[in-house]
Amino acid sequence: MSNQWKWGQSSQNAFQLVGGFFGFTPSKATKATDAETSKLLKAAEESDTQVKRTQDYVNALKRTWRNQVKTGAMIHGLVRTGLGLLGQQQQQEATTTKEYAKQITNTRVLSAKTQTQVEKTYLKGAKQIEKAGKQLSLAKEEINDQYQVADEQAIQASQQRRLGYREKAQKRLQSQQRPWRNY
Repeated sequence: MSNQWKWGQSSQNAFQLVGGFFGFTPSKATKATDAETSKLLKAAEESDTQVKRTQDYVNALKRTWRNQVKTGAMIHGLVRTGLGLLGQQQQQEATTTKEYAKQITNTRVLSAKTQTQVEKTYLKGAKQIEKAGKQLSLAKEEINDQYQVADEQAIQASQQRRLGYREKAQKRLQSQQRPWRNY
């Protein structure tokens, strides 16, 4: 068996796959300007806030759904109690009605459990995708830091970072605020 592995083509295939999915090219990243990088950093910070907002929204919606299911269960419990009392007078009808109520309730419970499992699966997949993206971003940053060529560029970048720490800290504090929760 001959070795037909082509390193260059393999790398190009990987670039195309990742680039097609995330909408970028390696050459675009290496030619990034200060303005583009600043714009991307701002968009990333805004997306952090949106993630928190979305998380609160989703949790509130799930809580509402659970409360609706609890309310339905209480109502069904009340109906079953009433059917049991009517059963003393009309035993055959009550037996049929209770079996019907059990079947309907079991179907709803099964449906709710299935829906919950599907949602958990989707959420878990989304978190894994998010984690993979963060790991890629961190790896890129580490590699860029390892291969930084000029000391002058390193010193300049360090000075710029020092100047930006306070601003970034203030932006982070602002992004932690959740004005939609002030009710």
